[in-house]
Amino acid sequence: MSTDSSASVRERFIAAFTSRERKLGLTLGPGLVWLLLFLLAPLTFMVVVSFVSVNEAYAIVWEPTLDNYTGLFSGSGPFWETPFFDALLLSYGIAAVTTVLCLVLSFPLAYFLARRDDRAFKIVIFLVLLPFFTMYLVRAYSWLLMFGPSGVINRTLMQLGLVSGPVSLFNFGVPAIVVGLTHAYFPYMLLSLYASMEGLDFSMVEASRDLGASRFEALRDIILPLVLPGMISGGLFVFVPSLGAFITPRFLGQGKVLMIGQLIESRITELYAIDYGSAASMFIVVSIVAAFALAFRYVSIEDLGGA
Repeated sequence: MSTDSSASVRERFIAAFTSRERKLGLTLGPGLVWLLLFLLAPLTFMVVVSFVSVNEAYAIVWEPTLDNYTGLFSGSGPFWETPFFDALLLSYGIAAVTTVLCLVLSFPLAYFLARRDDRAFKIVIFLVLLPFFTMYLVRAYSWLLMFGPSGVINRTLMQLGLVSGPVSLFNFGVPAIVVGLTHAYFPYMLLSLYASMEGLDFSMVEASRDLGASRFEALRDIILPLVLPGMISGGLFVFVPSLGAFITPRFLGQGKVLMIGQLIESRITELYAIDYGSAASMFIVVSIVAAFALAFRYVSIEDLGGA
């Protein structure tokens, strides 16, 4: 009797988890809970707080208002002279330049790796991924030692007699931030391009050359259209984190550059202006959503994954 009851319980238990809907629920359930708790919930809170205010007692006043958004562009002068607009525009520019630099630097290397399948490939991949074995903070700090009037670069140039004094290009500021971000996110672009080029049929390139196409024409008409998904996915992987970068601008800007991440952090830390910070963060969120929407107009999500 007990054996039969145990068997029936086991059969009911197995049947409870073998239906298609329950299998799907067990598969997607943990991921959905994770998204709800750690992505959608904080994002929803940020959106709500951007439309309310914080009083002098640092308590949230749950009354709808647009003052946070209008306050971003309010000042003694026109809106394009406000600190928020300057920081936002500068962040867009630095993120765009970083993305272009990563693309230009990684494209030839990805092409080389896609055509090699020997020890050189493994060595190059190891060297590219080697910085990932250290903390991001350590990598940013290493560039802090390289730049500046007394940094390694300027001291080396002066010791070699190439310059008589520190070169402003190698001081802290926008160039240093761009170099630091390019170094940090270069592997993302390289691996995205390599994933697209790995499946490229290079015989088509050779055939076009045999038919009289120049190297530039083969690149423009064959290679670039086929690796466009990798370029777009790599651009997203570089542009999005560069836009909201905080540690690298903090280290390599040395107070000379104020990007949007630093502006938000300073307002929240000094004034507990989470309403201002939420409203400012919405511009970053909207920018990221717009970037993904623009990307999906030209490639599918399978293409972005390197398929």
